[in-house]
Amino acid sequence: MSKSITSARSFPRERPSKRPFGFEERPLVSFPIQRVEIDWDRLITKRPMLLESLDIMPKYLLKPEVLDLLECESHPMHRLILDLMWCTGARISEVLAITPASFMDDGHDFGVILKTLKQGAGRPSKRSLQRSPKRFIPILDRDFQTRIQSYLWMGKFRKDERIFPITRQAVSANIDRLIEQVGGEPPFKIGCHTFRHSLRVGRQT
Repeated sequence: MSKSITSARSFPRERPSKRPFGFEERPLVSFPIQRVEIDWDRLITKRPMLLESLDIMPKYLLKPEVLDLLECESHPMHRLILDLMWCTGARISEVLAITPASFMDDGHDFGVILKTLKQGAGRPSKRSLQRSPKRFIPILDRDFQTRIQSYLWMGKFRKDERIFPITRQAVSANIDRLIEQVGGEPPFKIGCHTFRHSLRVGRQT
């Protein structure tokens, strides 16, 4: 009787150091993580396959590609327009509608309120009717905050005055100029919407 009790208490058995079929557990990641390296070349190479295989995937640029374009832009207004599309995911119509009153700073968070101006053809769906016509997008980058505030201070805009007196066609023409300046063959047609989609898909840190 005593032997059976002793035998029962010996379970569970000690696990082998290796899993069946040659599978080994990956080493645990040490925290906090100090550095993350992203293979941008690999992601750029795989992008055509991704765009080809997913119909709903919008065309996007990756962070190094966007930075190449931004570094060529020296005009404060044009640079700020591109930054806002990329950093907030705003449509160009929403960016061009921004006024000084659009920016909010409550002492805890700084950000911009975007007015959704897109209207699809036909009768709006129930989902679109339930969607708020405004959304608050936080801007966490302190350098970006400073550039926005400096631009507003230098422009001396009225509270409800548009801070970008420019058309979307002019913004598109400026993007075309930057692409020529960067050189090389772009992977696809790059426009205002590309910067917006690059926030959600191609921007990694």
